[in-house]
Amino acid sequence: MDRLDSKIALVLSKLDKQALEERSNKNNLSKEEMMLSITHDTGLFLNILLIANKAKRILEVGTSAGYSTLWFADAIIYNYGHNNGTKAITTIESNPTKVTRARRNFVEAGVDDMIEIVEGNALHKLKTLFNFHNQMNFSQKKEEFDFIFFDADKENLIKYFDIVIPFVRIGGILVADNALFPDEYRAVMAKYLAHIKKAKNIRSVTLPIGNGEELSIKLG
Repeated sequence: MDRLDSKIALVLSKLDKQALEERSNKNNLSKEEMMLSITHDTGLFLNILLIANKAKRILEVGTSAGYSTLWFADAIIYNYGHNNGTKAITTIESNPTKVTRARRNFVEAGVDDMIEIVEGNALHKLKTLFNFHNQMNFSQKKEEFDFIFFDADKENLIKYFDIVIPFVRIGGILVADNALFPDEYRAVMAKYLAHIKKAKNIRSVTLPIGNGEELSIKLG
């Protein structure tokens, strides 16, 4: 297998066209209605990264229309097949309209059985999710994530990082979108970058791909 899953590729192609129209200001959508997705080259890069990292369990904060989620699903299918319905990806989104769009795209791509959509405020949902796991005393291995992707509101990015980092496996990767662009995020992203570069056992680098990706690995 040397290409994207055919059903996923079709949906990604459709979403690529929508994203291009957004960036060209051809559809006059409000910010709430726009996909505001990662770029195609970012999706491809993350897909390759997940294949190489053999990621099995993924957490995404900020689903939007599910564009990045589909790249993640393809990587899991490439490595492990269709997963027999296992919810390999958990993705959090607060906008009901985007949840509906994402769910429709997942069904069309044939991967809805692999993806759990958690609807609501990301900070609240993350606190609830991980507090529940602690209270239920789940095994550490079961609850570790191989990959976490941040693409929601930037103001809470440091809080997201601090909540999830104990649940990332050693060798696991975290990526935050918009590390370089647009300019409106520069100040808050600078605070996030300074925070993670002071964190213990984290090595991080800013990649000039798409809108800029901050890639961090947990070393211990």
